[in-house]
Amino acid sequence: MKLWISVLKSNHIPQRVWVLSARTVCYQNRNISSTHTKCDVSNRTKFQGIHVTFLSANKTLCRKLSSSSTMSFSKEAAIQNILLEENKRRTLERIPKMRSIVTNEKIAVGAAVLVPLCTVKGVPSVLLTLRSSRLRSHRGEVSFPGGMCDKTDRDVVHTALRETEEELGIPSSTVDVWGQLKPIPDRRNTMTVVAVLGNVGEVDPAKLKLSPREVAAVFPLSFSHLLDPAHQRYTTMKRRHDNYSYTMPVWLGGPHRVWGLTAIILDQVLVAMAADWYRTVLRSSWRQRGDVSFHV
Repeated sequence: MKLWISVLKSNHIPQRVWVLSARTVCYQNRNISSTHTKCDVSNRTKFQGIHVTFLSANKTLCRKLSSSSTMSFSKEAAIQNILLEENKRRTLERIPKMRSIVTNEKIAVGAAVLVPLCTVKGVPSVLLTLRSSRLRSHRGEVSFPGGMCDKTDRDVVHTALRETEEELGIPSSTVDVWGQLKPIPDRRNTMTVVAVLGNVGEVDPAKLKLSPREVAAVFPLSFSHLLDPAHQRYTTMKRRHDNYSYTMPVWLGGPHRVWGLTAIILDQVLVAMAADWYRTVLRSSWRQRGDVSFHV
């Protein structure tokens, strides 16, 4: 990072020097001895007849640019390491502390999905599907691989892995299961859906064996894309029968718009995996006898 800072000589003729960072000042003057390349930067520094005046605006700008550069580098590094074992440990520590968004504790778990964490050409991403137009419900919508729990399934993890293998051809044995998020109610609030986090490794979406009856397409969204505020929106919806309203996120900029239950699950994934770089917009409320309650 380079900036130009004015240097005033004794004759007040403006000269310019390179500033490589907020902490280091390097003078482009071959006449200055190399023994004086390091100097103490104060409000006004004298050096071989050269007076370097650092205005407060320049100092503030240097600090902001340095801070912005550091934050940008930190975010990029965090995203690149988001699938590593260290972040897996942190994610599993955060999940129990996350608030439940279930409004009716009496409804049971009815379905499970897998959130396929992966890398695509080395880029940490999440794999999503576009539901087939042949399906009776939610046709043509973006979703995660998954479905209803069968009586023969051992648990929700088994359900998620079984459905993923059926829809995408990813063997259950190759999935590194991290854990499961807290249950999320469906649109009608008649059952809950459990999202299971699982790392499926390096993936080439074009080589996956899709089930045409259930899946029309599969596509990845990188964590860089998901964590970019330019792609994040939100929408508010309301149920008429119980006056329940909720605000949920929407992601744009990819091959398909991500909204609905899939967006809610993505929101919870980012809260768990990238808490330093993402803030949820998920809000819900219902009105009964003039009282309003909020849940996050």
